[in-house]
Amino acid sequence: MPVIELRNLHFSYPALDSDASVLPLLRDLSLTVAAGERVALMGATGSGKSSLALLMAALAPNETGGTLRGERWILGHDLSHTSATELSDTVGLLFQQSDQQLFNMSVEDEISFGLEGLGLPIDEINRRIDWVLARTGLTALRDRAPWQLSGGEQKRLAIAAVLAMRPRLLLLDEPMAGLDPLGRRAIADLLDDLKALQEITILVIEQDAEWIARWADRVVLLHEGRILRDGPTDEVLSEVATLHHVALWPPQMAELADALHLRGRPLTTTAMQPLIEPLQPATPCAVPSGGPQCGAAPPAVQADALHFAYPDGPAALHGLSLTVSPGEWLLLAGPNGGGKSTFAKHLNGLLRPDHGSVSLFGQPTAARRVGELAREVGFLFQNPDLQLFATSVRDELAFGPRNLGLSEAEVQERVGAALDRFALAPWADTAPAILGYGLRRLVTIAAVWAMQPPIWLLDEPTTGLDRTLTLRLLDEMVALHQAGHTLLLITHDLRLAAWAERMVVIAAGRVALDGSPRELLADYQQLRPFGLRPPAVSRLARKVDWLPAGLLSVDEVVDCVGGSS
Repeated sequence: MPVIELRNLHFSYPALDSDASVLPLLRDLSLTVAAGERVALMGATGSGKSSLALLMAALAPNETGGTLRGERWILGHDLSHTSATELSDTVGLLFQQSDQQLFNMSVEDEISFGLEGLGLPIDEINRRIDWVLARTGLTALRDRAPWQLSGGEQKRLAIAAVLAMRPRLLLLDEPMAGLDPLGRRAIADLLDDLKALQEITILVIEQDAEWIARWADRVVLLHEGRILRDGPTDEVLSEVATLHHVALWPPQMAELADALHLRGRPLTTTAMQPLIEPLQPATPCAVPSGGPQCGAAPPAVQADALHFAYPDGPAALHGLSLTVSPGEWLLLAGPNGGGKSTFAKHLNGLLRPDHGSVSLFGQPTAARRVGELAREVGFLFQNPDLQLFATSVRDELAFGPRNLGLSEAEVQERVGAALDRFALAPWADTAPAILGYGLRRLVTIAAVWAMQPPIWLLDEPTTGLDRTLTLRLLDEMVALHQAGHTLLLITHDLRLAAWAERMVVIAAGRVALDGSPRELLADYQQLRPFGLRPPAVSRLARKVDWLPAGLLSVDEVVDCVGGSS
């Protein structure tokens, strides 16, 4: 008997108002998953992936409303007659926004809550808690409150609470989003452990094709409410044109093989190395050089010896100092809980240092209000729901410009431009709170753009965005950079280093590394202590003798080959 059997599913959410037309989110969708399979469900932002997970967990349409046709069978249960409560001991669901399922007073209590609900003996509960804490790297945080954790640590906790229950079917929605490479490795190892412990079926909704290439047995592509492709991982992830068509990033080695017309289906650097080594060109390749030009103007950002500890919580910054020149594009990386987001909140006054100082364009921030600092620093929260409050997307985008004192004509001009630039016009009169996660993220980015601040500080802006939306965001950032704006981008996606001028690693509340992206990503050993992993093309350059160190993109590798294939 299949663990998952979906037959001819059609699903649509309720209309937003009486005049709105209802378009089906899922159309004639059928899917079968056998026991023990590891399946990756991939698709563009808003393609219905998360809704499909809710349907399989019996939360939709029971709790969400909507219209459903078709059949759903999970572990032999007909979901038309089964509630989410009845499935809770056999189906584990991780929400896309993991903080939404954290509600206990400590990390340990969060994990024990579900185990106690299963009625397990106390010795077994303690064994599972110790095991899952160790495997997710949370042992030292077991007494910490969930709201005192970083975004990545919250993600690991939510995963730990689900995995500790050892359900027969795991539905994990974006489990790797927001995690540093060390956290990703821990979760991947834990999923392997679970497969070895018992027969368990895992369906992961994920856009990280690099990880999926190493983990999944099978990939299912969802496009416009239907399954476009369903097959072995190496086959589906090698179809670069198809992945681009559905707004997904292929593995970099698959893109490289496609660009060089290489045979085979290399998805990893190990598989690519023997294919590319014979292509050595006659003329040695050199990587571009140069960096930001620093003038005599005061720094856009000057942080001196910042120390900060959260009330009744951990110390987060330990003497962090950093100078950012006007017009510089800086990528901030580092392990979860290292202090990146805490540092960012000091720049717009949401946090104030216990010791040390912050200046913007030579002016100290200590005596300035948050509203005043917002004119200079456009801040994008890691969680978009922390900055959405208006009743429509249009009003959300207008709020900032109005508070800058612009005329109504100027406000409407900026709102219209932001709606166009970020393709949000279809949702202009929709409440942001009811949009999908990726669209909510896009609304917050557009709201910052409408204010046109001289300094942009974006915390994990690409989380929840597909390839098309990420490239649109990067195009806007390139335009802002060329216009002289200062950009600080906090991310675990080191592919984005190809666009930045400078890379800073923050760990243990301090600046640990500072240099050009080429310099830092060329030396894997110096990144390893901070749990960082260079992009696949950078790792390939270290393996192939004739490739220069410091390559950052597939295009740069293709240029080095020089068409010799």
